[in-house]
Amino acid sequence: MIETYLVVVAVIFLASAGWITVQHLYRRFAQINPQCGPFRDDGGNSMCKCCESKQYCVTKMT
Repeated sequence: MIETYLVVVAVIFLASAGWITVQHLYRRFAQINPQCGPFRDDGGNSMCKCCESKQYCVTKMT
């Protein structure tokens, strides 16, 4: 019984630590790549998240 409790606590801790790591990596990526701007959810269209040439993105998407 105690083993199950410890496993559940460990899983919750690891999930929280993983999420904090993801947030840290995103902040670091945003600092290194300011041309990408703030995160915007595009509804699942990942074709043009961080283009240097917006003209290319508009042309490619249409």
